[in-house]
Amino acid sequence: MFDLSAKLIWEGGEDVYAAGSKNIAKLYEYWLFFKLLEAVKETFNINSEEYKKLIKPTNDTLGLQLKEGKQVALNGTYLSKERELSIQFSYNKTFGSNKELSTEGSWTLQMDPDYTISIWPKEVGIIEAEKTEQIVHIHFDAKYKVKNKKDNSKFKPEDVFKMHAYKDAIRRTGGAYILYPGTDDKPTKFKGFHEILPGLGAFAIRPSEENSGVQNLIDFITEVKNHFLNRASQRENISTKTYQITKDGLSKELNKSIPEYFNGEKLIPNETFVLIGYCKSSDHLNWINDKLLYNFRMNNNRGALKLTQETLNAKYLLLHMNGDSSSSSIYKIQKPEYRVTSKGTLTRLGYPKPRQESYLVVKLEPCLDKEFENLSWNFKELNNYKPGRASAIPFTASLSELMEVKLNT
Repeated sequence: MFDLSAKLIWEGGEDVYAAGSKNIAKLYEYWLFFKLLEAVKETFNINSEEYKKLIKPTNDTLGLQLKEGKQVALNGTYLSKERELSIQFSYNKTFGSNKELSTEGSWTLQMDPDYTISIWPKEVGIIEAEKTEQIVHIHFDAKYKVKNKKDNSKFKPEDVFKMHAYKDAIRRTGGAYILYPGTDDKPTKFKGFHEILPGLGAFAIRPSEENSGVQNLIDFITEVKNHFLNRASQRENISTKTYQITKDGLSKELNKSIPEYFNGEKLIPNETFVLIGYCKSSDHLNWINDKLLYNFRMNNNRGALKLTQETLNAKYLLLHMNGDSSSSSIYKIQKPEYRVTSKGTLTRLGYPKPRQESYLVVKLEPCLDKEFENLSWNFKELNNYKPGRASAIPFTASLSELMEVKLNT
């Protein structure tokens, strides 16, 4: 060990001991690197081969690769029956300024947190994880700004503001935390929603043999690990939705009046679907208006309703008849419940001449939305419309698409 230490040189030591001075803040930053590394090792598995990156041969000596402004990244994995995760622990990781949403970086200015823990599913690479919103970055900054002993006991508001900058600017950041040599026994953690991530906070980590505060850091990283094992977390659902919404670039504009809510639920035009159905006669239409029911053919019959996510979650029904070029007959679908109903039952309900043995029936209610008053829709211009005999086959359109073919009556 003595021989090894005699050969070891540390370029970063110049930052600490330059010109005979002692830069305690910089020494604290280097010390925290190893404490954070221990905390990550305690929770995840960083392959021992990765440690070779920290010490490299330099002629007849060995160089410790730890220096301000020089990036070090150690990779590892976490394997469990619940999930397999990839881990990267970085020192001086730079998040450059760029406007490309699908890549790593900052959407404003370049950001340089001291330490970053990045976590993503093992089955995808880090570039794909960034593109698909599956990676999460958690940042830590060493803050050693001491005027006197009293100041040393609490983190400073301006440091919290810096954490907000990391959180808001660096894409796919799940948290940003201050590490400072305070005396607080409990960490300060602010949760963005109801879960451990997203969040901000501060941990008092002291160079002490007995009560360093590192255990609080280990406990926190363990909480983060358990959070990632929860496949139904709010954070993960939000990430998935973010990718689905933004992956195709700018959305098509919809500068038209539509209802704000459907039964108390906020309407998202691209995710609100309308069923376009066929009405075979005036008697059929009168029966629909009287019973507030609509029936679809089922099984393999021509014109049967295809059970897709769009049809099963449709909120409106637009009806048209033979010879129509447009329609204003729009209804609300009361509940997305399609019940199998026999020919005999429909006959007892007064349905005019049912021909199929079974139908799918859904309950309706009048559509009184003021945004749809005095409107008609040219349904033949919708993407899924088929002409001729196939025009009687039910199909779906998004509310956004439907409003593009509206006509004023």
